[in-house]
Amino acid sequence: MQGEQLTLFDDFEIPKTLPCPFKGRRVCVTGTFAQGRQALRSMLLRMGATEVKYDKLQRNTHFLLVGDNPNAEAINYWQLYVHDGYNIKRLNAEDLTEIQGGHYTNYQMPEELTKELLLTREHLFWQAPEIDGLKNQRLPSPVSLHGNASIYGREIYVHTSILQAMPALGQLLGCLGAYANTEMDEMTDSILIPGSMPKAICRSIEEYYNASKATLFNIPFIILEDLLEFLQQRYSTYPDEVLGELLNGKDKEREDFQDI
Repeated sequence: MQGEQLTLFDDFEIPKTLPCPFKGRRVCVTGTFAQGRQALRSMLLRMGATEVKYDKLQRNTHFLLVGDNPNAEAINYWQLYVHDGYNIKRLNAEDLTEIQGGHYTNYQMPEELTKELLLTREHLFWQAPEIDGLKNQRLPSPVSLHGNASIYGREIYVHTSILQAMPALGQLLGCLGAYANTEMDEMTDSILIPGSMPKAICRSIEEYYNASKATLFNIPFIILEDLLEFLQQRYSTYPDEVLGELLNGKDKEREDFQDI
């Protein structure tokens, strides 16, 4: 531009110094470290932690600091909370040394924690850890398809893309005593999903759960390929026109889910 002279530093923003990751954050410590418990707690508080607890992990904890011989229950609770979308950052002694050395970039956590479910294959194949009887309250995934009892009466979330590819599937699930719903709600007790876990389907599940008031993700999956195999076995015993139509087109339709 005429009359203006650019300098080397124009449009250059000097990066701000990152704060210590522990500043204003809650920390749970489990296991042993080179420092004694009191020394470690004092150090974390000096580094800005607002709360330091031992072995008592909660959903609103920012960091779980894991040393040697950690408390099994604390680790199990961490697995549960991460499964439910509470992404508590797990650190070890080496991470602590990095933070002490001023390397903060990889350890930042937001001050306000929000529920943010990110589905992985660990959700698809899930067995809750043992915690004082809590395992009995958590449903395993995927649903085991042995007989009609595993399907009958279920409120199944079926993404519209699946029903578009397999129009007879909703009717077929109804014949087995299940309800195929294209929207999730508080009555949903299972989710139908291809084994490839298409992004669009995962995103719809994440968005519903993250916006809901639920504090735990306790809805098991039914794997589409397992369901089709179950139906194939049923068809060989009880031939049915609708079922045959669905199964005859399943191979072509299944390919469509790779790009959803």
